[in-house]
Amino acid sequence: MPCLTTTRVHAGPPPQAALLTRGARAFVPKVALRPAVARPQIRKMSGHDPVQAEADMNAWVKISIGMAGATALVTAWVVYLESNHEHHHSPDRSFKKIRNKPLPWVCSDCSSGFDLECWAKCKADMK
Repeated sequence: MPCLTTTRVHAGPPPQAALLTRGARAFVPKVALRPAVARPQIRKMSGHDPVQAEADMNAWVKISIGMAGATALVTAWVVYLESNHEHHHSPDRSFKKIRNKPLPWVCSDCSSGFDLECWAKCKADMK
C-alpha cells in the first residue's frame, strides 16, 4: 500500500509585508496586509435591494406626515367641541362645610384661602 503523505507548503507573509520590519508590521493594520480576494456576497436580511428600501422609506415618511396631520385635525376638532359648551358646576354640597369649631382667621367660615368666592363674600359683608 503506498504511503500517502502531504507536503505542507509554508506561504510566509504576503509580499508587501516582507518589505516591512518586524516592528513596523505590528503597527500596520492586518486589513492592509491581506491580499485582495473576491468575497462571497452577503445576504441582506431585510430582503430589499437599496432602491426598494428607499422607496419603502419614502412611503412611510409620507404616511407618517399624513397621520400627523390627521391627528392635528382631530385634536383641533375636539378642542373646539370642548371649548364651546357651558361648564355645569354642581351645587355646593352640605358635607363640605362642616365646622365643629370656627377656623382661626378673620373669615372663620372660609377655608384657608382656596375658596375665593367665600373670602370675597366675607370681606364684602365686613364693609
